[in-house]
Amino acid sequence: MARAFVNSFLLPLVRGGQLHVGRPLGPAGVERIMRAGGRGEAADAAALRAARHEVAKRFLPDAEPPPFDEQTLRLGAALHDLLVLVHPGLEGPGVMRRQARIAAAAQALASLGAPPTADEAVARHALLARVPEIARTDSTVTFWLGRESFVGRVPPPRVTALPNLRRVRVDVVRRSWLRDIGVPAVARDAVLALAIASPLGEALDPLRLEPPLAWSRILPVLRAPALGRIVAGHLLEVGLPRAGGGLAAALLRFASFQDPPGGEAATPDAVAFALRFLAHLVWLDVLFGAPPPAPEPVGPGRGLASLLAAAAARAPALVWPPDVPPDGELGRAFAERLARFAAAAAAEPAPETAAARSVADFALSAASTLGARDSHPGAPNII
Repeated sequence: MARAFVNSFLLPLVRGGQLHVGRPLGPAGVERIMRAGGRGEAADAAALRAARHEVAKRFLPDAEPPPFDEQTLRLGAALHDLLVLVHPGLEGPGVMRRQARIAAAAQALASLGAPPTADEAVARHALLARVPEIARTDSTVTFWLGRESFVGRVPPPRVTALPNLRRVRVDVVRRSWLRDIGVPAVARDAVLALAIASPLGEALDPLRLEPPLAWSRILPVLRAPALGRIVAGHLLEVGLPRAGGGLAAALLRFASFQDPPGGEAATPDAVAFALRFLAHLVWLDVLFGAPPPAPEPVGPGRGLASLLAAAAARAPALVWPPDVPPDGELGRAFAERLARFAAAAAAEPAPETAAARSVADFALSAASTLGARDSHPGAPNII
């Protein structure tokens, strides 16, 4: 059982390939795998460690190979059970009761809590990095006598035989698990537990829909300078207006104490840190990005403009590193970007601008001490 689970699910999950979803595992299944020798001695477990090590080194070059331990199996089994919930084989009488039991088991497996260190965050992400790529291929075969649908399955040869004679046409649709299929409502707590256990993937995906991006979960990841740099670079590849807009909307929820439990509390220090990270993205965009259009684009980037304009007006230390002179070339370019943000924010409805000012005011008490003690990647010596 251990070897089958590693070879048919965990290895393709890390390397890429076809995931084979079987019966739900649950905590009892993980215990059976561990008793069967899943402690990392077998060749398949060694292959999994090596594959995860390649992923981990993209984030921490000196990372150790992640162990093949109970945490690995719990996270992998939790994801496996979440995929079982949308498997066509689960249909039939009593499906809602079965889904509830499977979701409860997945939640129990995924409830590891936040990773205590950056190394652990990377080790967990090395297993789950490809989760956003998981997709299901659905096929509809049309022929002279009708049509058949195959959800998550390859049509058998008997259905596609004699294509010219039977006028066979195969329409294939690839559907993303996270964005198109999702999970039943009963499994939302399990998905949340998985996000808490592995927050690096969430930090790299600011446009995620379920669960919504939460600063309470991603802040510990961003506080590690090496990971904060990588996340910032990836977010600029996504695009500052889109990524910044998602982060800004999430920060408004965080500062309003609307994030779900299980992460960092919304303190003035935490909100100030988040504002400085957003400012860091803008600094990087000023340094390396293309000049922004004039006027500032409408749409998701406006939330970022409102927050940073309010922060710059209330406490420049929230957005301006102390060792960058405002009269230098870089300082003038950043000041011009802030002026664009202020103009865009002035066109926003009153409730939005008031909310942005409230966030800046909440962080204001932490602004005076950030420069001396904060290891945030927005500091100029980190760029």
